[in-house]
Amino acid sequence: MLKRLLKRVLCCVFYMAVASGMFCYSLFRFGGTGKTNTEERYTVQLDKSGISTDKKAVSSTDNTATAGNSHSKDRYSKCLEIYNNNKELLILANRDNPLPSDYTPFLRHICDGRLEASVELYDGLTRMFADAELQGYNYWIASAYRSAERQQQLVDEDVRICMERGMSYNDSLEEVYRETMPAGCSEHQTGLALDILCSGNSVMDASQKDEPGNKWLRKNCYKYGFILRYPEDKSGITGVNFEPWHFRYVGKEAAKFIMKNDITLEEFCTAAGQ
Repeated sequence: MLKRLLKRVLCCVFYMAVASGMFCYSLFRFGGTGKTNTEERYTVQLDKSGISTDKKAVSSTDNTATAGNSHSKDRYSKCLEIYNNNKELLILANRDNPLPSDYTPFLRHICDGRLEASVELYDGLTRMFADAELQGYNYWIASAYRSAERQQQLVDEDVRICMERGMSYNDSLEEVYRETMPAGCSEHQTGLALDILCSGNSVMDASQKDEPGNKWLRKNCYKYGFILRYPEDKSGITGVNFEPWHFRYVGKEAAKFIMKNDITLEEFCTAAGQ
């Protein structure tokens, strides 16, 4: 009797162990498979739908591009607004943009009648020189308004000098145009450009850059409506070598914008759609 009871107990334990093992196996199997399948389906969905890390990267790029486009639109709008308010002051004169044949600036005498310049720049120039003098700086204006005829004379003279040095006419002309614009393409013809040299240094070359007075001008000229027209690192854009002495009047609003954004007049006009 005891043996039969013991046998039944052992059988019950055995079957319970088997059942428990099968239950654990099923739980482990289906639970693990469910997780794996979820990950696999998720991966497949990512691949098929494109909602992947790459997608996120594209979304980030899109956001950056959108921000960039917004910035470009803002700059365009601001440049256009400034340009429309100051068209006469922002006229672009270079080899690709010759002045109209009938262009005639409204001039007045400066430097005790020695030179002429646009009436537009007179007040700004007077205040700029007065403030500079308070800092101990004085200047000599070497050139202001030049007619197309006078510009051509300067080109011819410089070409002749180069040819006397053994250069061909074409090479001489190319060399001259690096610093002197062709007639009709010079900013001096607008009356808005000035060649300003520091007192004590009458040489019109890069040495002006190191003069304290020139440094003051380059830093402060925008407050009076002027810009350094041909910066040192922008010759590829302006087409003209660095000229630390050449300042152009564009008005205070445009001068501040150009200075703040470290751009040239060419870049400003392009941004304004001109």
